[in-house]
Amino acid sequence: MKKAESYFFKPIDGSAPLSIYFYDVGHLGDAIEAKNETGIGWFSPNGEILAVQFDEVDEGKDKQHLEFDHYRVDVSVHKGRIVHSVIELPKKKLRTSKKKTNSPNKAA
Repeated sequence: MKKAESYFFKPIDGSAPLSIYFYDVGHLGDAIEAKNETGIGWFSPNGEILAVQFDEVDEGKDKQHLEFDHYRVDVSVHKGRIVHSVIELPKKKLRTSKKKTNSPNKAA
């Protein structure tokens, strides 16, 4: 599990966005929306996860995940205590198709 450097979670009326920072970095650049559309993530130029933000998390009890191309980030909250895990997903291999060609130079 990737260790978090810091969390940012300040609930008002029981819920709030939850940010998890994996590195102590300044400007993170452009955010990428999670595939399941419940938050965003920031990544380094080589694709390593830098930080994520869940849209709305309940401070009493909640369990959510964010899905990206190469990572899945799970978070659970129970009475304000935050537990997270990061799963690195296998990279998908590109399919290449081999075309059969009849070469005119090939002997019959």
